[in-house]
Amino acid sequence: MPIYALVDCNSFFASCEKVFRPDWADKPVVVLSNNDGCVIARSAEAKPMVAMGTPWFRVRKTAEREGIIVRSANFVLYGDMSRRVMETLGRWTPDVEVYSIDEAFLDLTQRFEHQHEGEEEVRRSLALLGQNIVKTVSEWTGIPVSVGFGPTKTLAKLANRIAKDRPDQFFEVMNRSVREKTLETFPVSDVWGVGRRLLPRFERLGLKTAWDLSRLDPRVVRREFSITQEVLVRELNGEACYGEDSPDRKNIQVSRSFGTMLTELADLEKAIATFAARGAQRLRRLDLAASAVSVALRTNPFRPELPQYCPCGVAGFRRPTADTVEILKGVLSAFRSIYKPRYAYKKAGITLMNLVPGEVAAAQQYLFDEDPDPDSPLRSDSKSRRRRMDLYRTVDRINDSSVSGEIFFAAEGTDRPWAASAEYASPCWTTDLDRVPVVRAD
Repeated sequence: MPIYALVDCNSFFASCEKVFRPDWADKPVVVLSNNDGCVIARSAEAKPMVAMGTPWFRVRKTAEREGIIVRSANFVLYGDMSRRVMETLGRWTPDVEVYSIDEAFLDLTQRFEHQHEGEEEVRRSLALLGQNIVKTVSEWTGIPVSVGFGPTKTLAKLANRIAKDRPDQFFEVMNRSVREKTLETFPVSDVWGVGRRLLPRFERLGLKTAWDLSRLDPRVVRREFSITQEVLVRELNGEACYGEDSPDRKNIQVSRSFGTMLTELADLEKAIATFAARGAQRLRRLDLAASAVSVALRTNPFRPELPQYCPCGVAGFRRPTADTVEILKGVLSAFRSIYKPRYAYKKAGITLMNLVPGEVAAAQQYLFDEDPDPDSPLRSDSKSRRRRMDLYRTVDRINDSSVSGEIFFAAEGTDRPWAASAEYASPCWTTDLDRVPVVRAD
């Protein structure tokens, strides 16, 4: 039987903020979104006081009155702390599937398949393993985690949800009788994969618990809903259906709200070019290529006294590409086709669309490919394309190892008038040598 563990970092963004501030250990901490817009993370102490997603201006007075510590989102810090947690998890198995910045599935099947242990012995081993993971990750990284074990990923996720409310921070549902008792009291709304759109349909059918859902005939569920819900029912019954491959990604989006409203073409072009470069870097990291790109602009909907304008432009590529220069040309062309100077813009974004695997894009041949000047940076022959991609990947590695990116395209500009405000940002403790904590002993 497969054995999966779902390891989830508790209140991850807030926990990252606490690591280098031990004086905040028992204090309420909230983290704000880009532009300090709304609450996106809360420590356990802050959850009774502040609701998730609440705009900051509505809770500012509450924070001041209750002594809540407020931090602007620091994704450089969070990304590096996530890397440390994921590397630590590799201590127990090489099969670590990073599901999100604060979650990972561990496939422990091979760890136990050669051990001739009965069910009770396996459960005791999992209990010791859970204790070890919780203790070690906390000691090595400073981040508290919870661990759920199950024979499928859905059940491991469910067990993790229960583990968060237990003092030992781990729980397992490997035993059938324990699993059934757990499903009988677990709300269907908390099952992984049951979203807000699907929940009303389940409720109309009288499905209140995970047990109710698991009792349905998977074939009927597929006919009435879809194969996704059929898989969900099978997973709840202990049938492992989810493999290592994640669903195919169709689009990549990079968007930001600006710290101040922008009107000048040059300032907006710098922002759009930066988003394009970041999107191209993500494509290469995932070994994907984009067939087209869309650019969207938006004025401030919270300023109804100002003229409103929300256009979108699209540009296609001759072949699917992850080439930053090609993507920049398409993005800027689409942007200039929709830009109007009399509006004050608050947000912009780009979406790379119709993605295909990188090897597929590289293998495609085009009868009517243009053959530009031999000195052109966009020569279409395969050798030139490979050389450009090697260069981009080298640049990506350099930028990934730096705090804010040492190498950038001229179109991005040297200043960032569009940058989001971050009034309460913490230092990048782990990636900026100038901000490494200094301890002095008297």
